[in-house]
Amino acid sequence: MVDSDTYAEAPVLRARVEVPATAVDEALDALWGLEPAVGAWQDMESGRAWLQAFSVDAAALAPVAAAMECAAAGVGAPCKAEIEALPREDWAESWKRFFHVVKISKRVWIRPPWEDAEPDSPDGVVVCIEPGMSFGTGLHGTTQSCLKLIESLAPKAVADRLSMLDLGCGSGILSIAARMLGFADVRGVDYDAAAVRVATENAANNGLADVPYALCDVTVDPIPRADIVVANILAPVLVAAAPRIAGAVSRRPGAALVLSGILATQYETVRSAYAAHGFAEESAIVDGEWKTGLFRRRAWQPAP
Repeated sequence: MVDSDTYAEAPVLRARVEVPATAVDEALDALWGLEPAVGAWQDMESGRAWLQAFSVDAAALAPVAAAMECAAAGVGAPCKAEIEALPREDWAESWKRFFHVVKISKRVWIRPPWEDAEPDSPDGVVVCIEPGMSFGTGLHGTTQSCLKLIESLAPKAVADRLSMLDLGCGSGILSIAARMLGFADVRGVDYDAAAVRVATENAANNGLADVPYALCDVTVDPIPRADIVVANILAPVLVAAAPRIAGAVSRRPGAALVLSGILATQYETVRSAYAAHGFAEESAIVDGEWKTGLFRRRAWQPAP
């Protein structure tokens, strides 16, 4: 983990490798879920494209750079990843080239700080996200699917004052959107100290200093209990931590579990793991190769 002082003072390192522009999505899918997160940048004039990741921690960035090289080789571009130190203003400019305003659903818009947006409905919300070095710009299908399910849960959650936990909060995008949609009690956790810092800053920038974020490794640490738990993390972790994550969901009416970060080929394994702990799939969203599920406790599940 990277502590706050290191984050504030260390130079930003960028790892990048060139790939064919037509293969960017395929390469990114192969790299999804890595920490630090991998993005892409394309030069619109030349058409050249690169995979890239940013960190202040050289030790954390090295294995990601190696994975980027493997992904590049897998799409026919066997190039060595370059790692270089960037002035922080140059790092910020790199984000601006591929992160723009996006409408996720009927009510939710996502914008970066350098662009403006207004909702096109009276009950719409605009979430401002500076991703920093954390996953969660709103561009990935799993993030968008989670936001759509959070929006669908909002009316009941607001009416009954249901709490929500953003498990693996990244940039804080899901918890911030939930709070703006009217969830009264929202919190987030992540195993990465940099993510906790970025999420806290993003919440404050959206006028939501009351949304708390904390460190938590779901495989070993106590998980805060909530009525609605949203976990957009890697499928193997979801399976390994199934008893702990399932146990974090309250037994209140309306309680729900949203599971994401799952390739469609992995989904049945994840579904089965949570079925063993009393959860049944209510609905699912498929976005390309990714699948996100909404789960509820079975009606017959005995009370504690």
